[in-house]
Amino acid sequence: MLVVVAAASLSYALATRFGVIGAPDFREGLVTADRPLALDPYVGTPDQGADDVAHLLYRSLFRLDATAYPAPDLAASYSLSPDGRSYTVQLAHARWSDGTPVTPADVVATLQLAASAGSADSAVTGSLAGLAAKAIPSGVVLTLLSPRAALPALLTEVPILPLGRDDASHLAQLEHSPQTVLPTSGPYAVKASSASDLLLTANPHATERPRLSSFDLRLYASFDDAAAAFTRGDVDGLMATTPAQRARLLAVHGAHAGAIATFGFVDLLFNEQAPGLDDPVVRQVVAAVIARDGLVAGALDGLATPQSGAIPIGLRWVGAPHLPAPAPTAAAEAMLQNDGWVSTDAGVRSRSGVSLSFTVSVPDVDPLPDVAHELALQLAPLGISVAPDIVQAPTFLSTVLVPHSFQMALGDWNAGPDPDVSTFWRSNALPPHGYNVSDGPTDPFLDQALDRLATLSDRGTRIAAAAQVDRLLAQDAPAVVLYAPDVWFVFRISMHAAPLPPVGGSAARYDDVASWQR
Repeated sequence: MLVVVAAASLSYALATRFGVIGAPDFREGLVTADRPLALDPYVGTPDQGADDVAHLLYRSLFRLDATAYPAPDLAASYSLSPDGRSYTVQLAHARWSDGTPVTPADVVATLQLAASAGSADSAVTGSLAGLAAKAIPSGVVLTLLSPRAALPALLTEVPILPLGRDDASHLAQLEHSPQTVLPTSGPYAVKASSASDLLLTANPHATERPRLSSFDLRLYASFDDAAAAFTRGDVDGLMATTPAQRARLLAVHGAHAGAIATFGFVDLLFNEQAPGLDDPVVRQVVAAVIARDGLVAGALDGLATPQSGAIPIGLRWVGAPHLPAPAPTAAAEAMLQNDGWVSTDAGVRSRSGVSLSFTVSVPDVDPLPDVAHELALQLAPLGISVAPDIVQAPTFLSTVLVPHSFQMALGDWNAGPDPDVSTFWRSNALPPHGYNVSDGPTDPFLDQALDRLATLSDRGTRIAAAAQVDRLLAQDAPAVVLYAPDVWFVFRISMHAAPLPPVGGSAARYDDVASWQR
């Protein structure tokens, strides 16, 4: 009880001290190991909470539209050189929360910081490798070593900071003080930050002034602590990322939620060198019979979107997703029988002394073990035995996937906001430079399709290349893509307008925060 009073008193003290009238308009619980929260997303320790909050505070050169296609944000427009290597970006007229203009120097300095070895986000640093940024009077010129069609989409995840005015000594200070309050360009500006609270107020110079004048983020070390605060009524909203978390929050009287599909995907990987799985017919049968809808409704309790292709289902601009119906059991059994896999008294099919009995390696991250058990139940009627082998998540990549120490494995990947999936499927995308771990034969046609998808910027060309990638992967079946995980934002209060985008992951909940109202 004392903790509740202290948290409430701190929020009230912050609100009155910094001129916010009454209680904050919205109070969100944020689970983060970083307290106080880093206000510069490029320094400090990597933290999803800090990445999400950056979307409340800063704009990027590009944003994702309703189809998840990159559209101008701080950029007013852009053009691409004929060789596909140079983007000339004209900046829109925008101001920081202190009234000063957003400048080309701000963009260049931010990109340099984000691409540096000291950046907290290694994924962003890797995506900006080889990028040179140069300021011009009306904007910036971004030059790549080779064509990369994904650059505008990648830049949607790079918030621009007011760093153009700063000298090297101040940038060094930021690295040692991630809580340094900077002017912002997003809907909110920082009023105060403590180890338990981050108090935000409407940015007076925002392009769209938010309807909620104040926003209080209360910081918690664990989901259990945040969920208890949600139950007590200390916070009005909280993210749920697993079925168990969502069920716990929705059990609170008056709670309601909205789903956001991520750009990630979970797949069942095959080691194509493992006996039995070296037969493409076996892999294709497994791919054909899995009932993704049943998987989502059962093991995932609805907290996912079924996906069958390699391209993230949230990228709606690529095309309407196709979800094939599971093949009838009789047809699948006939395929195996005709391929020489016969039933035995033990109920497991075999051929030439090889049994269709496999282990599926699974990281011990909720809900993946439940997914593995559900897959075993779906495959058993075919005479395919699958036994889950639960592995500690921190070592899963290094001890299981990279050394190919698996027969089947469940992989949980972040594909990002672009259809370039070369990192997962190109023949040379082997660890540590990629995640092609199925050890299948080189497919030059697949490599060519992936190269077109990665380097050609024309929208129609990329859509056609994405379709070809899906077709070629389905033929060899190095893996079965199962679903895209969802996240849910759960509200404890009535909101007259709190639109959530259908895709984008946890940070996307703030895409339309300016229109929220109680």
